[in-house]
Amino acid sequence: MTIESHELSTENKLVVFFDICSSSSIVDDLKLTDNLGKMRNMLIRLKEFLVDHTESVGFIVYKFIGDGWILLFPDSVNGDELMKFLENLSGFFRKNFNSLVKSRLQSIPSVTGLTFGIDRGALIRIKMMRQAEYIGRPLNVAARLQSAIKDKDKNPAYKCLLSRPAFKALGLSGKKYHVKRVTRTLRNIQGGQPCRCYKLTLRLRDPRQKE
Repeated sequence: MTIESHELSTENKLVVFFDICSSSSIVDDLKLTDNLGKMRNMLIRLKEFLVDHTESVGFIVYKFIGDGWILLFPDSVNGDELMKFLENLSGFFRKNFNSLVKSRLQSIPSVTGLTFGIDRGALIRIKMMRQAEYIGRPLNVAARLQSAIKDKDKNPAYKCLLSRPAFKALGLSGKKYHVKRVTRTLRNIQGGQPCRCYKLTLRLRDPRQKE
């Protein structure tokens, strides 16, 4: 593996890391009844939804991580537009989960849906094996935030955990969104000290719904 160091650059990004709740349980259940194809079809539809919105919303579909994606947005992304997109994405997921997967499950998990972790900051862009790769703290923090949503929350679906820098930069008003200030301990972040962050509950939208 070679790194083309002459193509290193630093870019400020807003990182959205999202995950499908209970995905391991869902896959195990579908495998028992030979219905894994339904999960595959749902993931394909989800990927197509993301790809269809990259230009209009202005983000990069960076990585598929098995049961979710990492999306990279411009550091200047508008907070209201970002939340609208995440609400549309959540509504799209719920509709397709219900139509493709839910009816095929022998046992429906107590929690289904999407969870989101969001951070912002500088990422290092590397050209590796002819592919653009990114490294940096915001990727790690966004992943840890997404994982920490379920801490002290029995119903984490369709919620975002945002770092303080991301929340402030996005200009999200507690009067407009259901927001709660929380503290979470993020593994290997801030030396294990509690981090202050913001939990935001999304309002699910039908992507076809007009304003």
